[in-house]
Amino acid sequence: MTRRKTIEEHLAPVPASIRRDMLENRDSLAPGAAAVIGRFFAIVKQRHEPIEAPGEESFRAAAASESTLATLLRALDRHAPDVSTAAARQVRAEWYARRPGKTPAHAQHTPSEESLIASWPTSWQAMYPSLRRSRIKASSRERYVASISRCAQIVNSGGADERLTFYTAYCLGEAFRAGESNVRPVTIANYLEGLIALGRLGGVDAESLDGMRYMREALRHEAQSGDKLKVARISDLMKKGGFEYIAEVIGDLLLEADLLPDHSARKELLLQTVACCAVDMNKPARTGDMSRWSIGSDLWREKDGTWHLVWNQGKTGRTTEAGELWPEIGEILDELILCGRPNRFIHMRYREVVGKNWLTLSDVARPANWPSERIKAALGVPSHDLRTLAADYMRRHDPENAARVISTHLGHGTLEAGDEYSTECESEAAVRAWQKDRQKIAQAV
Repeated sequence: MTRRKTIEEHLAPVPASIRRDMLENRDSLAPGAAAVIGRFFAIVKQRHEPIEAPGEESFRAAAASESTLATLLRALDRHAPDVSTAAARQVRAEWYARRPGKTPAHAQHTPSEESLIASWPTSWQAMYPSLRRSRIKASSRERYVASISRCAQIVNSGGADERLTFYTAYCLGEAFRAGESNVRPVTIANYLEGLIALGRLGGVDAESLDGMRYMREALRHEAQSGDKLKVARISDLMKKGGFEYIAEVIGDLLLEADLLPDHSARKELLLQTVACCAVDMNKPARTGDMSRWSIGSDLWREKDGTWHLVWNQGKTGRTTEAGELWPEIGEILDELILCGRPNRFIHMRYREVVGKNWLTLSDVARPANWPSERIKAALGVPSHDLRTLAADYMRRHDPENAARVISTHLGHGTLEAGDEYSTECESEAAVRAWQKDRQKIAQAV
């Protein structure tokens, strides 16, 4: 009969200070805690990993079940708080995915373009080769395919006809409005834009497409008329303090994250949210671009700790840059990639994540709208409102030159692309000029 190891024998590979604390509290140790923590530190030593920042494989090798891993993490959290458990997050996710009833990860992937097109009405499928051969950017084609696929769902359910006419556009608009997701007019207009492109390239007669264009423009006009909602959001954000308020929220989220275990999914989400808010303060970006940034190419770190941001915009195809990010933003990015690991491991950790997505720190990117959703969850406004807020600050500071500065800062391809901002800048400049004239008149009288 094999003799069972004593607690002292199990804890022999454990660092002295941690071992001493566990022996002093042996009566409160969870069943199996001594065995798994001893096994864990033996593996860490065998793999020549730093005790304060062990790797994924050490956690994976030490725990042969989800409950064993949970016991290990609780023991480390209580008796070894200086040992980062950030690398265990992926191992926890793997065990979680194995639970009965969980959807396999591969089943959650975005449908392929081929599978989306297969769901279209037959006449639309016949026009797709013309769309594929057209000289449009790949990102535009992907956007059109996604929009057409949303419309195809309505047609397939009997909510609209597949013929590309004014009446079809009208029925699609009504169906989207009546749906549970309560799609906004500007979004419906964008969906119709995809169908119009498909019809134009697929040879649909111009009169039918003109009817669809009429509906598209009517929806866009409705969206512009409904901009009071956006104005109210911006006004509320300004009343709270504008960028000062955003900085306060970021500070609160960082404090909350600091109190959580490094392996906590909530901590990872908070740090990702903070990073989105912080970078958008420094350089407002389109949410789809933000979701795709890669460490080492779009976003990179110098050895002295400075971070730089330069990327190619999906919408305009132009390159834009923030240059050297503010030091405070760089510190937040350091925290994101460390996720609780000691600061001295920043260079090692940076090398590990070069080439990875900046938010997930993996090869998989978040969906295009995800950064905006996180910003809205934290601040109550979508990311585009921060672009508007930045433009408003510039307009008030220097209205005469603001239009060009805003165009560059927000990544507009042309000044015309920011007509709304330009008009506001001209108006503000006129007001200030009139105020100056009034002062001169008053002095002369």
